[in-house]
Amino acid sequence: MKWNLDKDLVSIREEFPILEHCVYLISNSLGAVPKKASEALNRYYHLWAEEGVDAWKKEWWDLSRKVGNQVASLIAAGEDEVTMMSNATLCHWVALSTEFGRTQDKRMKVIMTDHDFPSTVYAISKISKFMGWKLEIIKSHGRSGIDVEELLKRVDEKTLFVATSHVYFKSAFIQDVKRIASKARQAGALTLIDGYHAPGVLPVDVKELDVDFYIGGCLKWLCGGPGNAFMYIRPELSQSLQPQLTGWFAHKRPFLFSQQMEYTQGSYKFMSGTPPVPCLYTALAGLKIIKEIGISQIRSKSISQTKSITRKAKEKGFHLFTPEKDDIRGGAVSVHLPHTYQVKQALEQRGVKVDFRKGQKTEPDIIRIGPHFYTNDNEIDTLFREIDAIYESGEFKKFPDEITHVT
Repeated sequence: MKWNLDKDLVSIREEFPILEHCVYLISNSLGAVPKKASEALNRYYHLWAEEGVDAWKKEWWDLSRKVGNQVASLIAAGEDEVTMMSNATLCHWVALSTEFGRTQDKRMKVIMTDHDFPSTVYAISKISKFMGWKLEIIKSHGRSGIDVEELLKRVDEKTLFVATSHVYFKSAFIQDVKRIASKARQAGALTLIDGYHAPGVLPVDVKELDVDFYIGGCLKWLCGGPGNAFMYIRPELSQSLQPQLTGWFAHKRPFLFSQQMEYTQGSYKFMSGTPPVPCLYTALAGLKIIKEIGISQIRSKSISQTKSITRKAKEKGFHLFTPEKDDIRGGAVSVHLPHTYQVKQALEQRGVKVDFRKGQKTEPDIIRIGPHFYTNDNEIDTLFREIDAIYESGEFKKFPDEITHVT
């Protein structure tokens, strides 16, 4: 089936139960679950119930490859070039572990920015300390993005990895990954790109970007739920790499249970232990509807709705922490407004879901507003109408200004 976002929006919205009882503008944090996910989980249950251990040979063993190939088709990767893992932090560990055996002392620098996702920064900083690598974090100084020239001038013959984001999680600023990858390649460095906030809302072509590693997940824009991170590895590189963080799924002959590691080839080479099988089923449900709609339609609608949000926010006098230019703005809009966290809580009580992110140092507190292909324009109007009502009534004062929960 092929969906048209103009003609079929009512039918598309019926595929996502949560839209019946709230205004869901938080897909940048967790995509709405499609009805088909319930069917997929029922298949998982019945296969387990009816086949028991034989479910592995019937479907489960090859499921990571099947899901990885579905993801690959959305990011212009080839067959068996995308490895499924449980989370993006683990993906970074596996990618970095391919260089744990490096004996050349020349390349000891890893470049990141202070807009990269904290979990990734935690992992890479600990690995760098253990390995004796020098971690350089480029500062944003309160800006929503970093001038690519600032990053490029840091890449030199001492650089081992450039580990940064395609789209910044807090500001939705789109980095010029193609230029970063080109400079890294010229300097002999590897690119490790966190693309979590891109696939599903932006066109992504890993071949055109010419990156070495590209990490993402089905949790957000791909509507596949948690436990479904993925990593693309450039095939020319994949053949020679040996990840040190590994496990039995990566073995050439796993059911021999040999004490000696022999790496397989393709996507399973970068796997570790047993995958979270139920999550893979929900991933398929989300990927199916994304492919039926198509990224070009999704991106076009996203640009239109995020532009509308930025315009309305400016009219209210709110501060934007997201680029106004379409070509460098991802799928969400970050807005600072008075009493940000309290207003966010009041919105939630009124059935409008957005999320909150605490500002760090020179950054403002923000709400992130993430419409998706199933969002209708009236819901954006509802958001701003409810914000007006919250201020006019003073309702926000009823809520604590200290963070108490995740979003």
